Amino acid sequence: WFAANALRLDRVDLYKSDGAELTLAKRIPLAKAPSHLWFTQDSRHLLVTLQESDEVALIDVDKMAVAWKVRVGKQPAGLILTPDDKYLLVGIMGEDYVQVIDWRTRQLVKRIRTGKGAHNFRGLGDGQHVFVTNRADNTVSKIDMNTLQVVDTIPVPGGPDCIEVTADRKQLWITLRWAKQVAVVDLAERKVVRRIEVGRSPHGIYFHDRAPLL
Repeated sequence: WFAANALRLDRVDLYKSDGAELTLAKRIPLAKAPSHLWFTQDSRHLLVTLQESDEVALIDVDKMAVAWKVRVGKQPAGLILTPDDKYLLVGIMGEDYVQVIDWRTRQLVKRIRTGKGAHNFRGLGDGQHVFVTNRADNTVSKIDMNTLQVVDTIPVPGGPDCIEVTADRKQLWITLRWAKQVAVVDLAERKVVRRIEVGRSPHGIYFHDRAPLL
């Protein structure tokens, strides 16, 4: 399965793949402003943040229908499941925390204070830690997914947005939404060591050769 959010059109498109081509399987209306998404490990459920209605929705992929919605906080953005699929972490961009959710019971478990504009996630690839960008605070927080606590915070001026991790897990590459740059963070030194000019409002970033997602 593949999925695409159409934020301005209030819908999520599900696609099937035969190994060569993608075919649209279902177009699912989902208001308001579907933003980020994440599949469960078995690909049976798709979790989606709804940025303007302050909710997270779960799509049952087998039924190709919305199973439920739950209100989580102002302007939810990025989201990620812990490696055991137990908890869903949601960046609450309109506030200053990550909301932890037991997605199977729809219970809000904990708020992890990270910084204003908590936006998007990327696992370190060690099965234990995940980074979240705090766009308004100009920081990146490192969360221990076992204890659900912040264990480090690194200053990254310029509106840190999306993250990629090098295959050796030594660097973070981070788009800077307001600075028109990509920042390279050395994790051993805990600081920005390089800035690359890229253009206005850079967002997603991807390496083919990269660390595992979690």
